[in-house]
Amino acid sequence: MKYVLVLDVAKGKSMFMLSSDAGEVLIEPIEYQHNKTNFELIDSKINELNIKDSLTVVMEATSIYHKAPERFFMSHNYHTIVFNPLIGKEITNTIRKTKTDKQDCIKMTNLFWKENIPDRNYTEEEIYTKLNELSRQYHHLEEGLTRHKNRYKELIHLCFPEYELCFKDGKIYELTALNFIKEFPHAYIIKNKRVDALAYNMANTNQRHINYYKRKANTIKEYANNSYPGVNENSMDVENLKQLVEIIIELTKQRDSIRNKMIELAKLTKNFENIVSIFGIGDLSAALIIAELKDITRFNNIKQINASCGLDPTIVQSGKSINYHGPISKRGNRYARKILFNCSRNIVTLSAKLDKENPMYVYYQKKKQEGKHYYACLTACSTKLIRIIYALCMNNSTQN
Repeated sequence: MKYVLVLDVAKGKSMFMLSSDAGEVLIEPIEYQHNKTNFELIDSKINELNIKDSLTVVMEATSIYHKAPERFFMSHNYHTIVFNPLIGKEITNTIRKTKTDKQDCIKMTNLFWKENIPDRNYTEEEIYTKLNELSRQYHHLEEGLTRHKNRYKELIHLCFPEYELCFKDGKIYELTALNFIKEFPHAYIIKNKRVDALAYNMANTNQRHINYYKRKANTIKEYANNSYPGVNENSMDVENLKQLVEIIIELTKQRDSIRNKMIELAKLTKNFENIVSIFGIGDLSAALIIAELKDITRFNNIKQINASCGLDPTIVQSGKSINYHGPISKRGNRYARKILFNCSRNIVTLSAKLDKENPMYVYYQKKKQEGKHYYACLTACSTKLIRIIYALCMNNSTQN
């Protein structure tokens, strides 16, 4: 006889139900908090029944909340299945809108006995788990930096509108510019400082010759002398700017530290050299791809990878008309989708300047001639990039 323990996972708690393939319910649906005592209580009940060897533990992947029970049962050698909630949602959709935690347990139990829940558990190596954790933190810090930089630019326009002209091509976010505006956060403050003081501030951050920074300081002071900021030097926005600069500097350090750790770990994986050999993909991009797709050779085909990234096309039928090439589903890993999109854009941009015979660039031009939008062309290039990566990794080869 076979048994299944189903968990309907929520934040900090789960509804547990234990049943057999004969329809016998050994543990009625009951709610337990996620803590050591309750997990051990369930474990002891299973051991008393002496059914561990023929038991499967089933739960949906629910944000991060399924991680605690998954870790407990896997560390105690239970056969554990964590499945995509889309599987349960699509199969259990009915006209009657009845949804309770008990009903969900029963539905998942029925799905399991009907063999509608695939046992596709992939046991990740520790290195891929660490890479994924670092990748998510990297994206979180990047998103935070983007918000802070936008606010930083607003405050710059209030305190010293011409400052952006002094540091072109995005260098306004570099350490030299950040340390300078942190020390002199208003045009009137700069106007009252000697050129030497301004120059030495920049020279202390970057080790270029002092004469270079004296010329730069003269330029900044000329702009400051003619500037008319939106706030005076006693405004709270001046203090806000100084505080924000400190936050940006600290977040940048943390992000760079995580980036270096990711690259170091990624270089230890078997597919790093295959992926980094692709024209336009550097160490960081390769590390991010591996962090999200993990061991790409575990997929059986390209369609599985596309689906996992949400790049698979939707199919829409109306009467006799069937569109097999609808918009992408966007139901998979959004981080992987974003990385592949950005990599495709980089490859196309570099190829336009350096290698117009590159297959990715040729494919991009083909889609463009078909009248597709720029983003649609790059999305199509993302699927082609996946095919290239998959082929290289499966054949353990590099791109010439």
